Amino acid sequence: MKPNILFIGIDSSRADKYFGKKKSSYTPNIDKLIQKGVYFENNISVADGSYTCMGSVFTSLYPFQSGLTTVKSYSKSTKIFDKFRQLGYSLYGTAPCTPFFINLLKDFDEKENFPKPGFLYTDSPLQKTEAITGPLILDRLKSGKMKEPWFNFIFLMDLHRSVKYGIPKEFFSEQYGDTDYDKMLSAIDVWLGKFLEHVDLNNTIVILTGDHGDFLPTKKVGYEMTYIPSLFDPGRKLKKKLPNFLHGIAYKLFLIVRFLAVPIRNLSLKRKLSPLEMRSLNVRGYRHLWELPDDTVRVPLLFSGYGIEKTNQIISQQVRHIDIIPTLAEMIDLPFDYEKVEGRSIFPLIQGQKMDSEPAFIENQEFRLPTRPGNLIGVRTDEYKFWRARSNPNKHVGLFDLKNDPNELINLAKQRPDLVEHFENMITEKRKTPHQESYQDPEENEKIEEQVSHLGHV
Repeated sequence: MKPNILFIGIDSSRADKYFGKKKSSYTPNIDKLIQKGVYFENNISVADGSYTCMGSVFTSLYPFQSGLTTVKSYSKSTKIFDKFRQLGYSLYGTAPCTPFFINLLKDFDEKENFPKPGFLYTDSPLQKTEAITGPLILDRLKSGKMKEPWFNFIFLMDLHRSVKYGIPKEFFSEQYGDTDYDKMLSAIDVWLGKFLEHVDLNNTIVILTGDHGDFLPTKKVGYEMTYIPSLFDPGRKLKKKLPNFLHGIAYKLFLIVRFLAVPIRNLSLKRKLSPLEMRSLNVRGYRHLWELPDDTVRVPLLFSGYGIEKTNQIISQQVRHIDIIPTLAEMIDLPFDYEKVEGRSIFPLIQGQKMDSEPAFIENQEFRLPTRPGNLIGVRTDEYKFWRARSNPNKHVGLFDLKNDPNELINLAKQRPDLVEHFENMITEKRKTPHQESYQDPEENEKIEEQVSHLGHV
């Protein structure tokens, strides 16, 4: 009998907040998973947006290879599940009611797409209705009715914030973390513990990861650069008084005022904050963002349970999101064509063997309204991070020494033109790789673009 698979994704997860010096959360259940498994502290996602990141996990390809973006080709991410079925797996899933995840779970045996944001806790300040996400997941695990072997995909939204996190009242204590992010992670860990009570790790592979990271605003300000209380609070009050037919006009005027106000506000903040503090105010997915720091692309990756003999490992060597499925395929003997994907199995690392590190190619997520590519493309290795404007290799060039400058504050692009040329050639050669499957479904893409047009950052 093949092992069961519990695949848990947590939106906006930062690797440095799950393990290491920057972690202050209380997560005994995640810690237990690490003790019974392997944690990769330098796992790199492909982008800073949910759909491209999770799409790359399940295609094992970069977006420029698969053609899957924020607004098209979602069905390519579902093809891997045909292989799980052929191996005898039953498919179960619980994920947000958003276009990508609806499509991802559409052919599962049982699934629920909960309303976004779908918090775990009913008493969260942001949860206006009864929380159903946790009970949905827990009821299925407790029922004992999942047909083995099973693949159970869970995607949680509680770390995905809109100015504030939905922290339950009982977690407003320093024992649960120095930041609101850490407090929210502590709260999520409680639910992870409830889930794991009904999971036999002797017969289950648990994978815990995120889609992308996020910027965490410094406490000195408390919110990102585009959130200006003096504009937002009066705007909300005005919206309630205006007739509905004027809401669209009022929103456009608000965007214009905000566009003018943000640079003025930032000039004032630059005099008060350090460069690192200023960067923390960035908004992932913001149209004017020209950065790809590890804040947004370095995400946790944890394998635990069945098949892992050398446990309680912390691996610092760089690995990639696109390596997850090839690794799982080797662990369960899943028929898999490794030649047709970019990812590779890192199971030898899990077994304590040595492997050469591979570069990770990264990019900003694609924008919507109107649809256009993200600003930057780049590459990360164990030693360096490089990025530049997608449309012009000579603009917005960044080069950072990750060993000596882990906060990516000292741009070496002008001092090291040799390295800039090296990484530029690497990007050029890799992006010549043809799409493994060039077919596009125009009807699907048109439908997706319509569905996502009203959504915020993903």
